[in-house]
Amino acid sequence: MRVTSHSVVPRDITEEFTAAASKLNTGQLVKDEYFTLFEAVGALEIMDSKMDSGYLGPGENHTQALEDDYDIMRELAPEEVIGIMDELLCHEMAWHMGHPLSQTLFTSIYLDKLLWPVPKSLEEASFDRHNAAREKGESDMVHLVLRAYCLALVKCCDFVHSRVTAEYYYEEEDFVTQLYNRSLLSQFDVQYFTDLLDRALSWLDDQEGTIDWKLREAIKLRLTFRRDFLLGLNQDVDVMETRTTHHFTSCLSQLDPITKTITLGTLVPEAFSWKIQRKLASTVPPRPMVKISSDDALAHLKRLCQDAIDLLELLDYRGPYNFKVAIWTLLSRKPQPSVYIRSLLQTVIVNVVNNNTTILGTSPAKQFLYDELGEIVLPTSTLLQANTDDTEMPTDPRFQIAQHMDAFAKRFAPAFIDTFRSACLNRCRIRRTVCHTIVDWDNLQMEAEDLDEQLRTLSSESPLVLQNGDAAYSYPLSSWAYHQKLSQFRLVLQLGFELSIYSPEELPGMYWYLSHICSTHLGHIDRIRTFTVATAKRNLTALAGKNHQAVERHGVLQKSLRLLERITTQIVAVDAFAIALHALYVLLARHGVLPTASSTQAYSDDRLRYELRMKPFIPITLPELVPYEEYRREAMLDGDSDATVVERATKAISEARKAWEATLANGAFVMDVDDDDDAGDQRRAIEDDWKQEVKNTMRACIGASIAIETVKNALEMHGPTGGPETANASNRLCLQVDIPETGSKTRWHDWWAVPQVSPIASS
Repeated sequence: MRVTSHSVVPRDITEEFTAAASKLNTGQLVKDEYFTLFEAVGALEIMDSKMDSGYLGPGENHTQALEDDYDIMRELAPEEVIGIMDELLCHEMAWHMGHPLSQTLFTSIYLDKLLWPVPKSLEEASFDRHNAAREKGESDMVHLVLRAYCLALVKCCDFVHSRVTAEYYYEEEDFVTQLYNRSLLSQFDVQYFTDLLDRALSWLDDQEGTIDWKLREAIKLRLTFRRDFLLGLNQDVDVMETRTTHHFTSCLSQLDPITKTITLGTLVPEAFSWKIQRKLASTVPPRPMVKISSDDALAHLKRLCQDAIDLLELLDYRGPYNFKVAIWTLLSRKPQPSVYIRSLLQTVIVNVVNNNTTILGTSPAKQFLYDELGEIVLPTSTLLQANTDDTEMPTDPRFQIAQHMDAFAKRFAPAFIDTFRSACLNRCRIRRTVCHTIVDWDNLQMEAEDLDEQLRTLSSESPLVLQNGDAAYSYPLSSWAYHQKLSQFRLVLQLGFELSIYSPEELPGMYWYLSHICSTHLGHIDRIRTFTVATAKRNLTALAGKNHQAVERHGVLQKSLRLLERITTQIVAVDAFAIALHALYVLLARHGVLPTASSTQAYSDDRLRYELRMKPFIPITLPELVPYEEYRREAMLDGDSDATVVERATKAISEARKAWEATLANGAFVMDVDDDDDAGDQRRAIEDDWKQEVKNTMRACIGASIAIETVKNALEMHGPTGGPETANASNRLCLQVDIPETGSKTRWHDWWAVPQVSPIASS
């Protein structure tokens, strides 16, 4: 009964509350300083069914309400077994997608009977704990076939759970690892489960004539799939040695037949119940059962198997640049690979054995870093060849160089490797992580600069005389660190477009800032190329008469120059496209047709939004942060007429299309001269994805060209206007502008928000 006080007279305030709330703007908050957390918690109703898992409604019997009356020992028809197997598969994939076990697999009464109480032996994990000595042939469809499938499914979950929890992940954001005081049978060897599945398959073979062949084949198909999936997950990091995708390939080939036989199954909804949550060790209120369609479940499973197959292509290590391209291409698939694949990839990237960190299980971390330096800034350099084993004299410059380089590797290798591992996070976390690590790289660059000065003295480096007569030194290590930092600058900005962080009115400024970073990066790449060529020439001159070494070093130099040229082409393509979109959005903003996020205008202005967007870059010393006044002037192209801006956009988009065509022609990977076609075939799936990404960007370029031409025609019809200072209501163009959302069909590439511009009839 509700206890009431005679001194309190309740009244309905719904209309008054609604009227008061209607006067608030969207996003505005009202906070009572006296309404503390204590009052908030005290406002919860203990006897509310949404908050109290033990709550019973009026007239509900205690036993019937808390326990399910489903008879787990009843005989199941083959159609019902198929239906339960398919429902379990849907719940399993829902768990892979990030839903808790309490709302997915642990709603199964069959799994609950197997896992609770925690079985001490595999024989004890049965549906009927009280009648373990069951007569042979009694309910074999349930106690042999369905039990084998359920136990193998639990073991599959154990492999996934173990791999995910061993790597970086975000609880309830990527994956929910809570087991609710249940065991996933991790103590039992996989051989026991495969034997059970084999026994079930053998029993089904003996039932010819007893069970309809279509139903029998459908059940066998699911058991075979479960066996292959179990063995595929059991491979885990051993795939680096086995180099086999047989099990996942077999799983993939069975998904289409499984899809066709789903209609043969009969649903058994009473075999799943959310009431089991009341028996789980959980601190959260009961939540509804998560149900996904079989189509969504099989689609997710198909992507998981395909990603597991394509992951094997990464094991063919051919330099850090190629490795990074392959990782980013694989992890940029839409939808993003599942958390299991991303966790497995983290382990594949960094494998620690006997306190020795290796990349892909073969390349030591130090050598991996040296390979990167050799590709970008130090081809044919003696700095990478210095070794303390070559000389035992501490006063020898070679000994000191080797010591400095060893210290450099220990300091920089973990940060460099983390740039690969961070790609395995979800897209939001990638950007958040890079926003933090970019500050670390700024500090590392300063440390590398000090080390460069010491190495310059030890190696007796000669300065390079520039065209203006100044003498300059290469500073290779700090130049490489700066290159890494600028790449992270671009990544932060481009992920901002992908994640729809920027409001429409911010797009002109952010694309200008992306172009600004690209131009800075291009200048730095030119500096690296200049010193690379000069240093290589000096080294080759010193090797006069040593033909073999000269030819070898010349090949290394040519590969480095090809890589620098490839990087230059890609940055030019990004720069030109950013300039074109910047100019296009400036025109749309000038003439009042650019959509705006009106709800944010009351709480911010351009300066505050600029400070917010530049927050990750404020602590960075180089490149220096652009002052707001300069940013505002450049972002809105103050002083440039519409005709000038249109010409700027037209030239830039033409250059962008040519640069992206050149990028596509170069291919995804830098190939050595002696690389054969077989190596390219091994990377075909990932390379095809990379080509599709570039083609999507080229489609976005075409879309931008059409939008620019549409705006140009509208301006010609509208007549000449002045600069942005003349923009007013009468200056508005008769255009309709729509900015496609990320993931839509008209958003050809997530990093390029090309507006859809179409003319509208003027009244």
